[in-house]
Amino acid sequence: MTMKPLSAVLHEIATAPTVETITPQQRPLTDRDSKMVATLFEQLKAVFPAWKQAFPTDDHQRRALAEWTRALVDAGCTSREQLQLGMRMARSHGGDFFPSTSKFIKWCEVTPESLGLPTLDSALVEVRTRRYTHPAVELAAKATSWERQTLSADAYRAVFDQAYAQLVRRMMAGEDLNAEVMKGLPTRAQIQHSPEFYQQTGQRAVANLKKLFKRGGEHGGQ
Repeated sequence: MTMKPLSAVLHEIATAPTVETITPQQRPLTDRDSKMVATLFEQLKAVFPAWKQAFPTDDHQRRALAEWTRALVDAGCTSREQLQLGMRMARSHGGDFFPSTSKFIKWCEVTPESLGLPTLDSALVEVRTRRYTHPAVELAAKATSWERQTLSADAYRAVFDQAYAQLVRRMMAGEDLNAEVMKGLPTRAQIQHSPEFYQQTGQRAVANLKKLFKRGGEHGGQ
């Protein structure tokens, strides 16, 4: 049995009566969605040569295209950048067999590691040691320097994570990394000065007192 051309399969999907129940959380599928997944399928088939085992017939392929379209749209995985990232992960994954929708969606998730950046834990180590391997880490550290001195380690981790994630998204979108990083203000209960903060504050106070006493001694001697 010969496989129908993909264009014919897509035409059948477009003209077939819909049997999909759309919940309030789902948006209707568009022609762009179907074309996007059709193109993606062709790319994945070139990477995974055993794809015919997953879709042995035209009907299997038609159902798979519909399932993948719905899954990718529901997951919000429809941008060109996300799909390109997923394809890069697919090529590096290896193997012959076609991936599941859940696996491919996972491949499309933007993480620091997928962009060649340190993980959150590694980035926090770099902040502590001030040895930065990427500008995004250094910029996130500078943007949260006050929070690092005033928050507990756990609270600071959350603030840094938020700032770092913004910079990762900017990298993905090709935006300016030097733009202001937006941060949520910590609550009064979250503020907990670090030992370094108290040490530095104490050192500044001692230095100010020394200056004050020195001035007093000079005036007294005149």
